[in-house]
Amino acid sequence: MTPIENNKLFFGNFIDADLKLFDLIDYLKDINKFIKRKKKYKEKKLKESIFKEIALEMFAESFSSILFNSVLISTWVFMESEFKGYANAMQSAKGIDLSYSDLKGSAIDRFRNYTVKVLKLDMSLKGENWEDLKAINEIRNSIAHGVVQNKQLIEKFMKRNDLPGLIQDENINLDENKLIVIITICKLFIERIYSVALEVFPGKYGPEDKA
Repeated sequence: MTPIENNKLFFGNFIDADLKLFDLIDYLKDINKFIKRKKKYKEKKLKESIFKEIALEMFAESFSSILFNSVLISTWVFMESEFKGYANAMQSAKGIDLSYSDLKGSAIDRFRNYTVKVLKLDMSLKGENWEDLKAINEIRNSIAHGVVQNKQLIEKFMKRNDLPGLIQDENINLDENKLIVIITICKLFIERIYSVALEVFPGKYGPEDKA
């Protein structure tokens, strides 16, 4: 591809990624509205029941957490897809033999090594930006295993991003506000890596452009 075609390709990929993250936040808000409606319905239905408080607590701990957890997992599946797609597009654009899939390690480690060490891109990301992504991956792993994984890493993430209560009784405790912070971190990361791509392949579209 010519540099101009690469510019168009990466800009298109950036807009696609940005819209998907917007849709995730939209979906999250819809989920939260549904949970609130469901809770009000249960409160009304169980108004005279001696089990009201227990039932509402069980609802909050099980049903709500399942839906919020699904948003986190969807967000990380999206990020892993972006890592691979971005790396593969860069490999093709730069004509490099070594691929992202040839590297070992977690998705975020492979992406960092591929973009920084193999592609020699100046991502201009701080160590904590990479650590935030690692922590989100560990939050996803904690949900999958039903118990907190790499607690120290997640606790540093909580403190750095002002997310008290993310770990509760050795489990991950998500809600709308925490998820918006996490999705926003992912969004800023995506914006940064595509800004780099549009700087590497200048053309009609620049990092400041949006659909």
